[in-house]
Amino acid sequence: MAVPGYPAPPGAVAEWLTLADGVNLRTARWILPASEAHGTVVLIQGRTEFIEKYFEVVGELLARGLSVITFDWRGQGLSTRAFPETLKGHVADFSEFDADLAAVMSKIVHEHGTKPYHALAHSMGGNVLLRYLHDNPHEFERAVLTAPMLAIKTAPYPEWVARSLAVGSAMAGGRNAFVFGGAAQSPLELTFETNGVTSDVRRFERFMSCLKAEPKLALGAPTFGWLEAAFRSMHLVASEDFAQAIETPVLLIGAAHDQIVVPGADLMLVKRIKRGMYVMLKAEHEIMMESDEIRRAFWACFDPFVGLTNSAYRTAPKASSTAA
Repeated sequence: MAVPGYPAPPGAVAEWLTLADGVNLRTARWILPASEAHGTVVLIQGRTEFIEKYFEVVGELLARGLSVITFDWRGQGLSTRAFPETLKGHVADFSEFDADLAAVMSKIVHEHGTKPYHALAHSMGGNVLLRYLHDNPHEFERAVLTAPMLAIKTAPYPEWVARSLAVGSAMAGGRNAFVFGGAAQSPLELTFETNGVTSDVRRFERFMSCLKAEPKLALGAPTFGWLEAAFRSMHLVASEDFAQAIETPVLLIGAAHDQIVVPGADLMLVKRIKRGMYVMLKAEHEIMMESDEIRRAFWACFDPFVGLTNSAYRTAPKASSTAA
């Protein structure tokens, strides 16, 4: 989708992918010639995110000689929403997200991508990626997770209270209802001062320009059903046996000023993963949407981890530097 002042990197191929349960996923891919590609990055978004938000990141990956494949999760972006009330963020179980990622891998990555495959996942996307790494130990060469959703901040409630409320509300028939206060939240009225995910005003305004250009991209608060499913998945991926079974080398990049997830949960998970590394940056939750200085630090971690050197970089596509 064209956004004024923020075009897609050249060479994009957009495609709808229909799953067995009737969900339509919006996918996009940028595939370099096999002779130029150093591999393929599967870019896995967090909750509320969409393809256009990552145009800058896509351009930077292409400049590194990496093909890129990404998609909108069910329930967000332009993929199928759960309810006519489209601002509700809902899923009954994270196995539905598992199905989304598995379909993209099978139908898009395996058919169009160049090996080796690397994963780059943010927040909720990191949670689902960990599930995939556990079940598919030899799929990805490397996996990089930024601020993965392993434990969420639940203030003003303690975590056990928030989880009990989610479980109780779901059991009482409120599974499809907004979490408390969620109905009053409007993503189109979010301000930089209250955003809580980035300290970079330019990138925040770019995100908002995407929503204003196409309001259908907007997603509001989650439902109690989503929250209850998220608690179950967070408990699963952080458990010792689950984490120890992951064979893929994993780099977790935490955000010291994160207001969404608990950074300390990253470090606990890394201690349990066989081949895990951990870096903490002085960033808000959306590390890849942060200031130039923080983003340079992010790429300084990413590049050597996936085996890139400066000599491997191509000239960045013109569109990729638009919003820097």
